[in-house]
Amino acid sequence: MFRITNSARWLAFAVSMLALILAAWALAIATQPDDVQAELPVDPTPNPTGAMWTLGTGGDGENPYAEWVAVYPTSSLWDILGAPSLRFIDHAPAVPGQDRSFEIGFYKYGPTWHTRNPIVEFWLGGPESGGGSLSVIGNDKTGGMLEVRNPEDTEHIALDYRDPDRPTLRGTHPTNPLRITSQNGIVSENQHTFEEGIAIPPESERAGQVREAAWQDGALTVRTGAIGADSLVIVTPLSEPRGRWWVDQIEPGASFTVRSTAPDEDMAFNWLLIN
Repeated sequence: MFRITNSARWLAFAVSMLALILAAWALAIATQPDDVQAELPVDPTPNPTGAMWTLGTGGDGENPYAEWVAVYPTSSLWDILGAPSLRFIDHAPAVPGQDRSFEIGFYKYGPTWHTRNPIVEFWLGGPESGGGSLSVIGNDKTGGMLEVRNPEDTEHIALDYRDPDRPTLRGTHPTNPLRITSQNGIVSENQHTFEEGIAIPPESERAGQVREAAWQDGALTVRTGAIGADSLVIVTPLSEPRGRWWVDQIEPGASFTVRSTAPDEDMAFNWLLIN
């Protein structure tokens, strides 16, 4: 008799719990808005952009899909499967028609930040930190280098601090000089602007030395293809001159001539071209 009574109680308890669950489910369905129920798709909407993951608006049959953020399996500059990119699409340009969208992806030489906008701004720091600082440093204490490339991507200007004993500003063009210009001039806060001198390769034809040269009637012509019509020729005597001397004639792309008041002049000198 005890077993029958105990089994009946458990059966009644199970039926009661099932009834409560069914009632709760029916209540949830009844209280759900009709428009929400109508929007639940039977099949997922196909991805219209080719992205692996995309976030956007529209695509409801009346408005075209507008992508805002997406992850693609390739990069714009490296269109190979397996080089993914994260893309942000600009729908509120400050200038109509100016695309400010940008992409974080890959190029054959490494990771990239790619955009068609002509400027990328970094807003860093604030009054509490005295302004912002953009820092570049290599891993494992290897220093850092910042490059600006030429249009053909063959040469660069570099700010290089990978050698702790030789911080360097360098241009790699084989013939063009590196120019440092400022509207109001350049000021050095050091006592000696070029403390260790300037290294000028002889093949540049912008500097040289004349020793035991054959002066003729107080004149000596120095051949150099680097000289221009506006070049400044700086001459530094290495021996005592016999007369007063000056740079007399410049032939652009060919030579310059040094003259002296002494017909038997034999002065040795260094020379340097500026501009």
